[in-house]
Amino acid sequence: MHKAYRYRLYPTADQKRFLERHFGCCRFVYNHFLAFRMEKWKNERLSVSGFDCKRMLPELKLQYPWLAEVNSQSLQASVLNLEVAYRRFFKGLGKYPRFHKKHSRQAFAVPQSFVLAEGKFRIPKLKTSFRVKQHRPLGGSPKNLTIIKESSGKYYVSVVCECEIKPLPASDHSVGVDLGLRDLAVLSTGEKIEHPQWLRKAEKRLTKAQRRLSRKVKGSSNRQKARVLVARLHERIKNQRQDFLHKLSHRLIIENQVVSIEGLRVRNMVKNRHLARSISDSGWSEFARQLQYKGQWHGRTVKVIGTFVPSSKTCSVCGYVNKELKLSQRVWQCPSCRVVHDRDWNAAVNIDVVGQDMPEVTPVERRAAAQSVLSMKQVRSLKQEALASQ
Repeated sequence: MHKAYRYRLYPTADQKRFLERHFGCCRFVYNHFLAFRMEKWKNERLSVSGFDCKRMLPELKLQYPWLAEVNSQSLQASVLNLEVAYRRFFKGLGKYPRFHKKHSRQAFAVPQSFVLAEGKFRIPKLKTSFRVKQHRPLGGSPKNLTIIKESSGKYYVSVVCECEIKPLPASDHSVGVDLGLRDLAVLSTGEKIEHPQWLRKAEKRLTKAQRRLSRKVKGSSNRQKARVLVARLHERIKNQRQDFLHKLSHRLIIENQVVSIEGLRVRNMVKNRHLARSISDSGWSEFARQLQYKGQWHGRTVKVIGTFVPSSKTCSVCGYVNKELKLSQRVWQCPSCRVVHDRDWNAAVNIDVVGQDMPEVTPVERRAAAQSVLSMKQVRSLKQEALASQ
């Protein structure tokens, strides 16, 4: 399997100018072919493939000789990135491709002919070596790398390596995870993980920095400094969120053989303007993504139950479904067995039960299996009620 290692990069002044040329040329190629494909479709209703654009690169280099100053494979990778963006859009996984901007996050790929060893690495077209803070060794054979410049002005290198899967010893534990806003996650074991609210805590500083940025003259050096300050605040919030989610997902994968989570449609949920900021600050999709690939790394099973499975409304003791339960009711009593439930903990227990009984299948079969598990619990509860009434 493939695994990415990200290191901090410290280029010199000359190397920064070299990287800026690379970023600019790759951004130009991406935007050029995006405009070309849009124009072809608008005027002639012709769809241009990524392979067709790749064959046009030599002619584009003759028209713009300065494109030959950078690695040709990096330019080809920009064309392939545009093709990937189009495919994601047609599959419904992302928005329509947009033009790349100069002051946003910049990146270019180096598919081969690079050397990375002992805290230094070299790429084609550059004679000097970059200084890298290699805080941990590579875990496999390098396949390609990407050089990234964040909006804050920091440089990073991401190396994709091919690694062997090393499963952990089997465990007898399983856990269900219910995600929320009051508590970031409630586990079926009863543990409640408090929401850190990274964005909420930094709102005052962020508002002050953004207000200063809006008052600066466009094109001035002071505006550039203010823009970098805002970008660094956003980067700090992002790093805090990523660090917390990585530690939590790692702990759950290490301790449990099966981790069950609820499939949430975050893209639809953020359309609620009252909850959009809190939902985005939670990072539910990123947390689910981390669980998925870390489960593959360590030989664990991560199951996603259906979105419409009534995990909160189903009694985890007898299986009774309280269809009249409102979202504002955080604690409720089961009308059948009279057990008092904490809403979130009860949902986590049901998610764990459904996840253990549900096989690893396709999403359509997964929803059917989850519904059948809960329906069997309802049948058992009806039988219990019938026996009790006799």
